[in-house]
Amino acid sequence: MMRLVIIGTRKTGTSLALVSTALKRGMPVTIISNPEDRLEEVFPPEVEIKYLPADVSIISGWIRKEYLRPEADLRITTINDVYASVAAQVNSALDLPGPDAAAVTRAVSKLQQKRILTDNNIPTSGYSEFRLSDHKARGEALHRLQLPVVIKPSEGTASNGVKLCCQHSEVISHLDYLVNQKEQRPDLVPSDTVLLEEYLPGTEYCVEYFDGHYVGAMRKSKRYGTEFLERGYTSELDIDEKTLRNLIGTGARAVQAAGLDWGPVHVDCIVHNGFASIIELNPRIAGSFICDIVRDAYGFDMVEHLVDKLQGKKVTVPAGFLPAAYACVNFFLESDPLPWSFTEKGELSNPFMHISYGPQHLSNRRRRAFVYVRNLIQNFQPETN
Repeated sequence: MMRLVIIGTRKTGTSLALVSTALKRGMPVTIISNPEDRLEEVFPPEVEIKYLPADVSIISGWIRKEYLRPEADLRITTINDVYASVAAQVNSALDLPGPDAAAVTRAVSKLQQKRILTDNNIPTSGYSEFRLSDHKARGEALHRLQLPVVIKPSEGTASNGVKLCCQHSEVISHLDYLVNQKEQRPDLVPSDTVLLEEYLPGTEYCVEYFDGHYVGAMRKSKRYGTEFLERGYTSELDIDEKTLRNLIGTGARAVQAAGLDWGPVHVDCIVHNGFASIIELNPRIAGSFICDIVRDAYGFDMVEHLVDKLQGKKVTVPAGFLPAAYACVNFFLESDPLPWSFTEKGELSNPFMHISYGPQHLSNRRRRAFVYVRNLIQNFQPETN
């Protein structure tokens, strides 16, 4: 029986759904994660958990030692930006199906993303870059600085280390913080390179692609402040058709330019005055209930189809456009009133709506609970034009 190996995962959401889907299909599951991650009792007891450094040679060597025919016995994926390049390179080293390793390795670097976008005339924010360890380059960048500015580590996940700074003193303080994080938590800030990005006003959207094809979009809400913390996502887009087509087309151009035409890709955009600009490309399946919204509002189950693709089954992406149902998730954060939180899971339902809620503690996203709402009345009719 073919085994699913997940290199890099999380304790919630899409990770749990992917593991559950594989187990339901009779696929044994192995999770390979950083020794600093503690995943005991997160997944079912039959899931094997192996703690290894995020190193291609170490992980490939362990797999070859454990499995005589990995090309026949294993399929490998990831759910974490930090591990996306490692998983793709392990796939390549073992001659397993997956996204192009070179394309993924370029895309996990936000600096390389910027170069891909600007080289292909795809709208994105202006930027400069330097290495935290290069004090001369840092000084020159600060001298040229135009405020407000978004400081962003070139590699990382879940907006770790990303901050909007409106004062020069905030920039210096945050850069010092990143230097400390690079030393103390290299798993969260793995790169020495930092971007100083032009701040783009507007509304943030996420657009999801599978095998290079659009499968759904949603509007993102964020907590007030400077750290871009997720408050939730909704299929209620609040934009006109022309703007939506621009959003989808801009994202598709970015996915194509990056060579990310295998499996799921998550794209973050800012929309302002009807036009979209790319913030980031993420060469992996999305978390934070985004896959649930794509499934419930657009009729495309990204988790099921990722497992289909890994198993060698044909995946047909419907030619959708607008959401056919309503779905949204709201997150309660550590800064919210304590009574907003939940200590137990629960569900509420009638013939029209279904609501699920429960605790979800993610310290790096300051999150402690969620409420997920979906409309049970659906009308999925793919476009034919």
